[in-house]
Amino acid sequence: MGAETEYLKLLRRPDLPSEEIERILRDREARRYHAVRFAVAGHRNTPRAEALSLVETLFWRGLARLSADTRVHPEVRRASDNQLLRRLPELALAERIDLARSAGRGTLAALRLDPDPRVVAGFLANRFTTEPDVVQVVLATRSRPETLAAIAKHPRWAPRRAVREALLRNPSLPLAAAEPLLAQAAERELIALRDGLREPPALRAVAQRVLARRARAD
Repeated sequence: MGAETEYLKLLRRPDLPSEEIERILRDREARRYHAVRFAVAGHRNTPRAEALSLVETLFWRGLARLSADTRVHPEVRRASDNQLLRRLPELALAERIDLARSAGRGTLAALRLDPDPRVVAGFLANRFTTEPDVVQVVLATRSRPETLAAIAKHPRWAPRRAVREALLRNPSLPLAAAEPLLAQAAERELIALRDGLREPPALRAVAQRVLARRARAD
């Protein structure tokens, strides 16, 4: 069994005393291993100053894991988010997509308006994303039509009334994405859209089409 494995075995103990962690930190060989630095940074018994100094040495995936781990001390999570935000401009597209899926809330705000819809798709799948987060993306003037279309067909978010209403208020929503949304709307919503003088004529026509289809089905 190698030295790294031995260190990690010790650090898996939630009751490992801080004195033992400090002994590991004094060991230069232990600090060479990224997995050991990550485990020490996230351990609840690591002295706070030591944990925060280790955060700066971690790769972005390790930072994302700390950011999303609610067992980690809030200061360490915030430091991880700050590091991620600093490094965000340097990350490749595939890395931003992965980060959007896995990061904690402190990093999500910067990722939800990413210009690439694939990153936004990762944000939509993140377990920390909330309905108000999605509504803010929909209402943002920077949101692209392809991003709005992705939200409109998302199985978790499209059925939410607040999200649906925000999407339908955004003039950048593609009409092809609007019709499936309107099919889920209540009749009073459809009538309000059809009769709303401020609504785009094309959207009013779609609402009328859905109402007519329902009338024929009755």
